[in-house]
Amino acid sequence: MRSVLVIATMVATLLGSLGLAAPARASTPTKVAIIVGPVGEELTPVYISLAEAAAIAAETRGATVARAYSPDASAENVLAAVDGANIVVYLGHGVGTPNPYSDAPNPATTNGWGLNGPNAVGTHADAWSDGTLAYYGESWIAEHARPAPGWVMIYSNACYAPGASEGFDTLATEDVAAKRVSDYSRAPLADLGASAYFATDFFEGAAHIVGTLLDQPGLAYGDVFAAEPRFSPDGLARLPHGTVPGAETWLDRTAYFDGKVDYWYAFAGDPSATFGGAANGVTAVTDTVAGSATVPPLVAVDGLVTGMASSYGESAGWEGKATVALPLEIGGGIPDGQPTIVLVCADRCVSLPVVDSCPCYVGTPDQRVANLSHEAWRQVTDFPLEEGLVRVEVHIAPPATRSSS
Repeated sequence: MRSVLVIATMVATLLGSLGLAAPARASTPTKVAIIVGPVGEELTPVYISLAEAAAIAAETRGATVARAYSPDASAENVLAAVDGANIVVYLGHGVGTPNPYSDAPNPATTNGWGLNGPNAVGTHADAWSDGTLAYYGESWIAEHARPAPGWVMIYSNACYAPGASEGFDTLATEDVAAKRVSDYSRAPLADLGASAYFATDFFEGAAHIVGTLLDQPGLAYGDVFAAEPRFSPDGLARLPHGTVPGAETWLDRTAYFDGKVDYWYAFAGDPSATFGGAANGVTAVTDTVAGSATVPPLVAVDGLVTGMASSYGESAGWEGKATVALPLEIGGGIPDGQPTIVLVCADRCVSLPVVDSCPCYVGTPDQRVANLSHEAWRQVTDFPLEEGLVRVEVHIAPPATRSSS
């Protein structure tokens, strides 16, 4: 199915009638399994970079990470990674229900994971017709996967998982989006004891969810959901879950991807449950403040900002060029005329035009100071693009003009 190209993504109990057992908190580190299925030679490295952002978010918080990335995302390797995992993140092709391809979807292939198939040839080839890609659906996952009790499932940039339709198809209605999310989350919640399901199409959305869960394990899942910087309270619909008694389905209809309005973000489960197992009551989602008060303000000190930079493909009108997007707080934005030039230093210092802004998780533990185009990344560092993040200095004012105070 369609993959989305992103350029610009526990242990708790379900209360009441969900009846899911509360696991004991182990002394061993939280385990995060991250799966990247094949989505073609061009897109798979982009998905791997999004996966690595989530992996870094986990590892910097003391979690262990089990990776199963294409071309090694075979069914066997994925099940080994998922075994005992407290959080499972999946990026790749998705096929949900309802869809325009079949009136009688097969649970063996729908609402699950698209992995390197039995005829995989060691590349990111993703053809279902020749077996380089295989869909392992909800019934297969329920039968074979063995994550930890109370685990959390996160889908990132997988078609249908947050409710949205594919690009060629009719926009999803609320009813259709709710059924897709309810169906995708049914096996994790009802069959495998998950405490929550999240699905996001947002850039590095999975990394943000992982970071929030690990930073604030006592935060109610409803507040975790609302902590996403692109969450739109006005677009939120809270509905009873279609198949799991006592659970809710949350749909957030927002403008994204060139202003297109659709269901890009979703949650399923008990919004008052928590990753740490505390029975917190959910607060008003419109009042949730993302991030941590311990994160210092993002400001240029004497013209200099230091921190982590992420990457994106390219900006419209600047295809193939070395460019940078900055948070609005330090001068990011689409230029009206000639762009501002800043000096970005990692392994090398390169002068780059500021051609856009980035949310960059400002004010959260995942804060970035810049978003480099792929060409800019290659010019400033030898660090592999797949690593996802690199530490940089951004000289908002040229070094020679900064004061010496």
